[in-house]
Amino acid sequence: MKTIKLVFQEFLNEQQARLKPRTYRGYEEAIYLFEDCLDGYGWNSLSPKDADLYDELYDEGKEFCEIFGPDKITSSEIVEFLDYFMIRKVAGSNTLMETVGRVIRKFVKWMGEKGYMDSECYEGAAMAVDELKGDLVKVTELSALIFDYIRESSHVEFEEIEDGYFSVVAIKPGELWVEGYIGQTGVIGPVIVSEEISSRCKEGWVISLMLGKVGESWRMIESGFVYQG
Repeated sequence: MKTIKLVFQEFLNEQQARLKPRTYRGYEEAIYLFEDCLDGYGWNSLSPKDADLYDELYDEGKEFCEIFGPDKITSSEIVEFLDYFMIRKVAGSNTLMETVGRVIRKFVKWMGEKGYMDSECYEGAAMAVDELKGDLVKVTELSALIFDYIRESSHVEFEEIEDGYFSVVAIKPGELWVEGYIGQTGVIGPVIVSEEISSRCKEGWVISLMLGKVGESWRMIESGFVYQG
């Protein structure tokens, strides 16, 4: 069986033969990050039998990508990488985010062409990349905008505080309405923001926030990251 690590190397070898060195370095970094993500989190979705195998071989010094084959790369792993790992663990530059999205789309297409993914798995993985890669830079920029907005806002006393992950359900210029993402709360709003923030936000995106109520509206007190939901 060809492992994920060997498949990654095969992909990189083919790209190195056709790309300029500078472009290839971007491919190499993107695949390194994807491998790092799979090694760190891929075991979460293993069956009990595969989990036992992983535990045994991990104790012998092997990583996830050295144990399992490319069949363990599905749309779920793509989503975790692009919509969690790259945003929360890497938080890279816009250039890196753009490069990673482009390279992973190329890699998924290559996997399909090589027969490392069946048609159903390929379609799901390709769809996941296409849905996420375009907004990867945008959610990163929005996270930074919200952080700066909170830092520059005046501090007031709050009548009520809510914190957690909130899904954006409605947007008006300078205002957001959000709802607890995992059954936390009902709709909260309006949440007062800058018009730049509201113009860049999308319904369905998820934001890690602490919110404080002032009269009939809410303010952002603390923030984490923005995810594509």
